[in-house]
Amino acid sequence: MTRVLIAVVVLALGCTAWFGIEAASLSPGDNLALVDSSATAEVSSSVSDAVKAVFSYDYANLARTERAAAEVLTGDAVRQYQAQFASARTRAESQKLTRTTTVRAVGVRSLRGDTADLLLFLDQQTVTAGGGAPTSSVAQLAVTAKRVDGRWKLATLTAL
Repeated sequence: MTRVLIAVVVLALGCTAWFGIEAASLSPGDNLALVDSSATAEVSSSVSDAVKAVFSYDYANLARTERAAAEVLTGDAVRQYQAQFASARTRAESQKLTRTTTVRAVGVRSLRGDTADLLLFLDQQTVTAGGGAPTSSVAQLAVTAKRVDGRWKLATLTAL
């Protein structure tokens, strides 16, 4: 009977240690996206607004989109966006296009210090100045955002 009791105690201690290790590996650590809802909401809102600003444009005022991009992009995103917007600018001017981008869903995968990784699901509607039916498209975008001078800016943009 004593051997059985010792075996049960040893098994219980082993399980306790194992469950403790597993629980520690599941803790959020420094990922505030899992525990700080206000910080998560702040980065979600800022990044959503930035994405809408840089992926929406009007052929009659493309300078506004470029100004918005200059305010909310940093790092690799500047180069990535300039390459993409060059072709969009040409197409917008020649076909007289207006594009409206709406963020339908955003998820913050991680939020650590001044860096956040997000996934966004976008709806885009494009219309021509001459009328006609608008065209709609959807897009998925992975974004790394960095807090620069107290503001969240888009640092990398990856179409999925």
